[in-house]
Formats: sequence, C-alpha cells, structure tokens
Amino acid sequence: MTTVIRRRTSSDLTARARQLASRAGIPYSAALAALRTPRSTGPAAPDRSAATGLPALDRLLGLLAPGTLTVLAGRTMAGTTALLLGIARHHGHRGRPVILAQLQTNVHATMRSLLAAEAGQDLDRTAEHAPDRQIVAEAAARLRGIPIRLLTPDGSNAVSRLRAEAAAGGAGLLLLDSLRLAAGLESSPPVPGQSAAELVALARELDVPAVATAHLRPRPGDGDSRPRPDDLDDPGVLEHAHRLVLLHRPARLGPVPGQRDLVTLHVTRPDGTEAGTTTMLFEPEYHRIVAPPRT
Repeated sequence: MTTVIRRRTSSDLTARARQLASRAGIPYSAALAALRTPRSTGPAAPDRSAATGLPALDRLLGLLAPGTLTVLAGRTMAGTTALLLGIARHHGHRGRPVILAQLQTNVHATMRSLLAAEAGQDLDRTAEHAPDRQIVAEAAARLRGIPIRLLTPDGSNAVSRLRAEAAAGGAGLLLLDSLRLAAGLESSPPVPGQSAAELVALARELDVPAVATAHLRPRPGDGDSRPRPDDLDDPGVLEHAHRLVLLHRPARLGPVPGQRDLVTLHVTRPDGTEAGTTTMLFEPEYHRIVAPPRT
C-alpha cells in the first residue's frame, strides 16, 4: 500500500492564519507568526482561556483569552445576567475556579437563579405546578460540586474584592455583574471606563479572562431598536473591552404574540465593526439563555 503525504503549501498557511485571526480577533501578522512558531516539546502550558458554552456564540467570539475583557451589554431585561450566569456554570463544570461578583442581587436570589438554570425548572411555580423535586435535588448536587465563589454587594470596590478573593483561593475566570455598580460607594464618582480598566488590569495580573455586564441606554422615541456600542451608559468601557456582545431582546417590553422569546446577540468590536450575529432562546423562568431548538 502506498502512503501519500500531502505537503502544506504557503496558501494553506495563509488560509489558516486568516481563519485564526478572524476567530481570535488578532492581527493577521500575529496569527501567521503564531502558526510559524515551532511547537514546544516540553509539557503543555495550562489552558487558561474560557468559552461561553454556546457553540454559535463561541464561533463568533473565539476563545476568551487571558487578560482580556468581554462585555455583555443590553437594555433592562435583555438577558445579560442570564448569559453571564450561564458562562459561570459552563466554566465551573470544566473544573475551573470562577469568581462571580454579583452586584445586582443577594446570595439567595443568585443561587436560586443558578439552580433554576441548572435544573431547567421554574422554582417560582405555585404548589399546584411545583417543580420536579428530584430534578432540582440532582441539579443542586451538581452545583455544589463546581467551584463558583460568589461575592455580593457590600459597598466596597468590586474589583478590589475580586483581587482579594483570587489571592485567597485562586481564579480561572472573573465575572462581574455589573460594571456600573463596580465602584461601590466611593466618595467621588468614577471616571468613565474606570471599572473596566481596573478589571482588565486584574485579568492581566492574574492571567485569566474577565467577563462583565454593562447597561445600554434606551433611545427615546424609537421603541426597542437594534443596540449599538455608543448606547453604552459608560462610553469609557469601549476603550478597554476586547469584545462586546450586544443583546437585543424584543420581548423585554412584553410578549410578542405567536413568537418565541428570542435574543439576538451582536458580537461587535469596540470600534463598532461587527464580527457577526447569532440568535438564542431566552428562558426567563429558568434564568438562562440557550441555543434554540432546531425546527
């Protein structure tokens, strides 16, 4: 039997470099240099990247690289917190330590949201339509086994608390909900983009990815139009975010008759250019965003 060995050509390398640059959001020259660098024969470095757990979104974002900040931005009730909690569960199930600074609610509410999402059960149902206890118990057992550490509001600077928590127990992923509350009860208002800059600096210091939520301002008189990067309530975030995911959920203003509760995710670079869009299903009763079922 004859074995045919196909040699890689310069055109193969060019195509691979362009694909890597597009997925990772890095210059073509950097991607080409990375592919030309000989692979080390020593022990493999630990993988410190992260992913959202939603394949269609991950194809657009690429891996969430250490030292970078990805911002999930939406208007009120758009689903940013649900998406962030999904990232926490996905990363935690991979055995990587997650620190979640949840500044919009208390421990009990956050744990209920995580449990509802893990179980796929509506924990707010009445006794007549109560959730399946066995499914909820199994989900609770799974959550107890994943390394998510939760910080809730105490009036202090959230990034400082993330740093202290990471020093005490390590971190593989930093999550913050939300940037506009991160400064805490400081005596003077933060400068634009300050909390985002502090979070990026900490992510680089720890060599881990960071993901945070941010709020988009509504535009007067135009209903619920497609969001844009300049809708951010803190425009300074654009100077520090490496990727933006802008969530557009028409049903946030009320159910749309005959339609599922869909959320369009616009993956955007800070300069406003778009990497692509994908549509997900929002299940608010389960506090989660999932891939829509195939029809």
